[in-house]
Amino acid sequence: MNYFLIFLFCMVFFETMAFFLRKYGVNNGLYNLLSLLEFIILFLFYGKLSKDRLTKKVTRNFIYIYSAVFFLSSLNYGMGLFTVKYNTIAPVFGAAFIGVVLLLYLREILLSEEILNYKSNIYFWITTGLLLYYLGTMPLTAIFNFMKTGSSFKYLFKIQQSLTVVMHFCFIFGLLWNWKKVR
Repeated sequence: MNYFLIFLFCMVFFETMAFFLRKYGVNNGLYNLLSLLEFIILFLFYGKLSKDRLTKKVTRNFIYIYSAVFFLSSLNYGMGLFTVKYNTIAPVFGAAFIGVVLLLYLREILLSEEILNYKSNIYFWITTGLLLYYLGTMPLTAIFNFMKTGSSFKYLFKIQQSLTVVMHFCFIFGLLWNWKKVR
């Protein structure tokens, strides 16, 4: 659970920083750094959470592959990566990789006795929320740099906001369902 709390802290910290620094034009640089941290933290979270050797091995390999994709794609963007361009290549790969890890973890739950009490398994709800969010936003992230601002951009942004709400609803539902267990 520690990695998940670190993940949440990073998300809140970077979103707050982006809000205050948006007028200086460095948001893309912040989000580029966030995409590196968020996927590595999630890989570490599921690597530690999982009991299955296959999931652990795939997760460990994805950390290395994602880091390589991030740094190689960052070279492609050059110095504009820190101010002008959002690195859309790495988050698309990260979302695909984390999607595989999330499906492997759900498979692990399905094959265990934990499936009998899935409602009270907070990790099931976290996994479901993350899976819906990352698989839903993957196409939006892929076309982000090719979009012009305007009505279609705002429409796609609303889709991403809706997926964020669904993800957080899954987190909250899992926490509320487990409230008695936590107390």
